[in-house]
Amino acid sequence: MKKILVIKHGSLGDIVFSLPAMISVKKKYLNSTIHLLTEKKFVNLLDRPKIFNKIIVDNRKVFFLFNLVNIFKLINNDYDLIIDLQNSQRTSIYNFFFRFFSKSYICSSRPFSHYRYKIPLQGTEKAKIGLANQLSLLNIKIEHNPNYDWLMDKKNNQISSPIVMLIPGVSKNNEYKQWEPEKFLKIAKYCESKDYKICIIGTKLDIDTANLIINNCYNVIDMIGTSPPEIIYSLASQAKLILSNDTGPGHIAALANNNIIWLLNDNFISKSNIEDKDSNYKIFSKSIKRISSDYVINYIKENKLL
Repeated sequence: MKKILVIKHGSLGDIVFSLPAMISVKKKYLNSTIHLLTEKKFVNLLDRPKIFNKIIVDNRKVFFLFNLVNIFKLINNDYDLIIDLQNSQRTSIYNFFFRFFSKSYICSSRPFSHYRYKIPLQGTEKAKIGLANQLSLLNIKIEHNPNYDWLMDKKNNQISSPIVMLIPGVSKNNEYKQWEPEKFLKIAKYCESKDYKICIIGTKLDIDTANLIINNCYNVIDMIGTSPPEIIYSLASQAKLILSNDTGPGHIAALANNNIIWLLNDNFISKSNIEDKDSNYKIFSKSIKRISSDYVINYIKENKLL
């Protein structure tokens, strides 16, 4: 396989789940030319580990008929192998064109693939495990806990005080996954009483939650709007404890393997998103809104997390 195309779109969390698969593809095909097809917003992140010889931008919001030209440009690249890590309706259309207009072999869970992995019912298989099972069809052994030092930002990892990281935000479409700002504030005050500095991570959409904490705590590290993945990972590497909703930045922080409390709705998707490992502490409820801040504080005490 001299020339390979890896396809991966999705949310930030989806990208994080696929990192071990991408790294494992590179190790298997060390001397091959490997291209990645992804969205523009992930180019900076996925260029850091130097897995890919080239990253090709494919923004999913572009109307598909206008994208046909780009598909045939990809076909003209004469790939020997297509590895579809997205496994979506969109990529099944891509697979159709690769199958009938090229000589590429295709590994995917979607139709028209040569090496097809049959995905179990949604939520019954963790995302990383599913990708590992898919790549096993190509005799690729996935590395589940690779080294993520390439994510470290050396300019922003010199914090003298012990910190607790709070990640209160979620994307616009996932507000049902979000714990209330007032509850994050109560946790922040508790951690501050234990002599920990509070570090808040998020986008500008989380500014109201951040301001609530900033205005009611003494000394907060405000990283709202200035926390790309490398900053999140670098700060998480120094955090004594992380508290997060089920959200992309939380999954970036979890790569640091420091203790993280996940606040989760009790459903198949959340259960499949969060790995079973010693640093992951999961609090489930039928509705995340039912989880009280007092319960979380007692949970911290019982598990001696601070």
